[in-house]
Amino acid sequence: MIILVVILNLVVILNRYSRKMNFMLQNKTFILNRLLKKLADLKLAIILLFIIGVSVAIGTFIEQEQSLNFYKENYPLENPFFGFIDWQFITFFGIDRLYTTIWFFSLLFFFALTLLSCTFTTQLPALKKFRLWNFLSTSTQLKKFTLKNKVEQNIYSTFSYFLHNDRYHIFYQGKKNYAYAGLLGRVGPIIVHFSILLLLFGTSVGSLSGYNVQELVPRGEIFHLQNLVKSGNLSQILQNLSWRINNFWITYNNESKIDQFYSDISLLDSRGEELKRKTIFVNEPFPYKGITIYQTDWDIVGIKIYDNNTATIKQIPVKKIKKDNRSFWVGSTTFNNTKPIKITFLINNLEKEIFLYNEDGGFLQKSTLGNKIQLNDSSFLITELITSTGLQIKEDPGIRIVYLSFLITMVSIYISFLSYSQIWSLQEKNNFFIAGKANRAVLNFQEDFKKRIKKLN
Repeated sequence: MIILVVILNLVVILNRYSRKMNFMLQNKTFILNRLLKKLADLKLAIILLFIIGVSVAIGTFIEQEQSLNFYKENYPLENPFFGFIDWQFITFFGIDRLYTTIWFFSLLFFFALTLLSCTFTTQLPALKKFRLWNFLSTSTQLKKFTLKNKVEQNIYSTFSYFLHNDRYHIFYQGKKNYAYAGLLGRVGPIIVHFSILLLLFGTSVGSLSGYNVQELVPRGEIFHLQNLVKSGNLSQILQNLSWRINNFWITYNNESKIDQFYSDISLLDSRGEELKRKTIFVNEPFPYKGITIYQTDWDIVGIKIYDNNTATIKQIPVKKIKKDNRSFWVGSTTFNNTKPIKITFLINNLEKEIFLYNEDGGFLQKSTLGNKIQLNDSSFLITELITSTGLQIKEDPGIRIVYLSFLITMVSIYISFLSYSQIWSLQEKNNFFIAGKANRAVLNFQEDFKKRIKKLN
């Protein structure tokens, strides 16, 4: 008896607890639904999109990932842009690294939430609604349609046959039917939301996990990824790989202007064995497992000279000088023979002559690679120009996701242009009533509707 009483009490307690839990779950579901509807508000999405657009515009206007001295020099406190944009404002709000700040990612996150909320609270339920049948019960309901007609015949089956041939989905209920076509056009906005979410996710992954490295490497040298220009908070730079610059050369056009410059690069593993080799040039990069090497620049870093008097090789560094959109390189050395002489070398490019000047700036002569040069008792020849290639190494794990989002966006735009058409029909005695509407290509739908009526007469 006591056990029975205990069991009954437990049942009562569990019943009360289950009711309480059901009430709490229903209350949470109600709160969640209200929150989703608030997030799905179009005005909120527009405001967030506007703020994101303004932020991106600011990030485009203000240089990113520069040194503190750069911002102090270009955005001084004494003369701020628009009266408030100075280097302190920029660094405090993280505008110098805008696309990796917490507040910018928060904007993207909340914008993504609005898209998801709109999809699950509005678009998906509407899509289910469009698939449901909706019959007309009486002919008086046709008054709400602008496109309607009446045929004084019993042609219910014939009309259904025509709709079936036109690939309409047809639902029957006695002498009433409902048909629709082009439901895929209603899926377009959902796919657009999905593509935008992919784009936000891909760009976020790229900002957090990607990096950008700039290297200026002499010909014949081996390099690792060192000169980091930009990196995300979660980026990991590979150090078990290295690259070797086998060769570098430049081609010129008929006007003696640079046509293209090339770098022959080998990818090496940790043991120095070659994994891959490729010649790159501008717009022809070197990809390998998510890492891409681009040809960006070139430079001359020195001259090799063979001194016939001492039978030695000198390596003379040169300095690049830009003037009037032209570049040339200058280096100098002294030959200490019976009569010391200081010579300055001037180089225009990799193919033309090399000009020689004395220490007073007077022109001595011009020469080319491999030609013997005799000045007083000094004899030498220029054997080689030491060149370096400018490379940009990038890794962006989110780039494929971004490209996929672009593809889906293009497909969704095409799908969105598909017209969603609905047709209702009702047979009352010897009268057949027809009505229809379409959300796009209304004129084409009207023409097709008239053609169907003509077939019935």
